[in-house]
Amino acid sequence: MKGFNIDEQIAGAPAEYQQALKDEKRSYERIAETSKAVLSEVGIETRNQRVIDTLEATGLAGYDSASCRIHLLPELIDQAIDTTPKTYSGDEGMNCLGIGGIPPFLYRKNDEFPLPASYAELSRVINSVQENLDIVRFLSQPVKVHKGDVLECNKIMDQLQDCIKITCSAYMDNDDAVKWFGGRDDWHDSICGLKSPLSCMDNMMDSLIRSAEDGNNLRLTTMPLAGRTAPQSPEGCMIINQCEVLFMLAVAQTVNPGMVCMFGGMPCPTKPNGDLAYSQDSMDMLNVAVSRINAWITGLPTVQSGGSTEEKEPGERAVADGMRGKRILTEFGVHNDRHCFGVLDNLNFFSEEAFVQDCESYRQYKKKRGDTFVLKPLYIPEDPRAFEVISNVASGDYHVDYHTTANIFAFGEWEKSAEEKGVLPE
Repeated sequence: MKGFNIDEQIAGAPAEYQQALKDEKRSYERIAETSKAVLSEVGIETRNQRVIDTLEATGLAGYDSASCRIHLLPELIDQAIDTTPKTYSGDEGMNCLGIGGIPPFLYRKNDEFPLPASYAELSRVINSVQENLDIVRFLSQPVKVHKGDVLECNKIMDQLQDCIKITCSAYMDNDDAVKWFGGRDDWHDSICGLKSPLSCMDNMMDSLIRSAEDGNNLRLTTMPLAGRTAPQSPEGCMIINQCEVLFMLAVAQTVNPGMVCMFGGMPCPTKPNGDLAYSQDSMDMLNVAVSRINAWITGLPTVQSGGSTEEKEPGERAVADGMRGKRILTEFGVHNDRHCFGVLDNLNFFSEEAFVQDCESYRQYKKKRGDTFVLKPLYIPEDPRAFEVISNVASGDYHVDYHTTANIFAFGEWEKSAEEKGVLPE
């Protein structure tokens, strides 16, 4: 993250926080090393021959055809991190918030059934974004368009100046993608090449390699769900998240060393019914922790998720949920964070009404808060069983382990601890 030095930040933090911050940094160092051990010993499932050949050609990776898993030595991960730029054109530093992630439906109060947007409605949303660019500093497509063409949607978004726009080349014709991204720093290519836990989506990895060859600015994304596709602990979920993005980073940097790659891991707690938990403090805390492990340890630029709500209707509760999340993100500090404005129902709906309300709420908060930033510890709980549980991925026993019981108990305990220590917003 541009202009950020964690040792200087810790030294300048309040005395009562300094030891906890040093301990937190050591936790991130442990998680970073455990992630490299998982990539080496557990590996990533893939049947994509081009991925296999690309990585094996480095001499630092090997494929096990019996398990269909490729194993990466820590040296390959270190090499990929070293060659990745630690900033990018348009990097605004800490607490750059945006929107996107393409919610499938546009909220309309009187719709009998949920429906996507039309091109005209997308244009109207983009006009609203234009009016709020003092708050919204980057965006991917705010809402899905019914039978929409990606290139046409990009053209509508391209009306916006002085902000970064994000799309996905995997859904574009190759020639269109080359022309669209060529020589442009204001467009990034967001690709999710893995599904949790630790398994390649081989067709998407083809798109990632193509994008790397073209030299696009890449955002490497994954979204492990704690208790569903990742261990039910903050540390375990972070390790899965770290492994999946670092694997994509290793592929991209092997194909095109020195290209811009942003760490886009966006882990999420889940509830017993399987729903995401965007109204939980721990959702935002977990994404702050992912931003920190990279700002503090790897130095990689990051984009996470949060500042949103589970509420299904726009209104005071939805605004309050989202504002609390954005306060947690901002007051602990993230690099970039999306899904922060206008999104309802755990990313299922984009609401034009909620978007305007969220922007104004955050605008007033920023005006009142000013530029004050005090580095505070997150008090992340340690999970001594994380590596053991993740190792069960390769043996097929992962989903019967106690760590995968979907509930928010472990995350709720983390929230309670942070609240008792007085670091969460009132």
